[in-house]
Amino acid sequence: MNRLLVLLSLALLSACATYQWRHATRYDANFDEDSFQCKKEAAQAFPPLAGERVTRAPRFGPSWFCSPVGTRCSRTLPYWQDAETESYDINERARDDLYRSCLQAHGWIRYRVD
Repeated sequence: MNRLLVLLSLALLSACATYQWRHATRYDANFDEDSFQCKKEAAQAFPPLAGERVTRAPRFGPSWFCSPVGTRCSRTLPYWQDAETESYDINERARDDLYRSCLQAHGWIRYRVD
């Protein structure tokens, strides 16, 4: 039981870890300048592009209702439920990857800070 508690605590603590960019060789390096240039380059290469994805498929059918005791169940008349969708940025992942690669090319390394 104690081992499980320790493992669970470690898992929760590792989920809260933060990361920080540090330059590999220069102490006087300006992260903000390099970050701005990399974000600009990434945004030009992969501009925001809206897309839509289905979060719940459309369906047709009745819904069931049972009493809390479970002795009686009834169903409603069949009806159509449209698909549910959400908007997202198609290029977000590619833009983030290019941004990180650009920072690494400028000598920045991402360190885990606990």
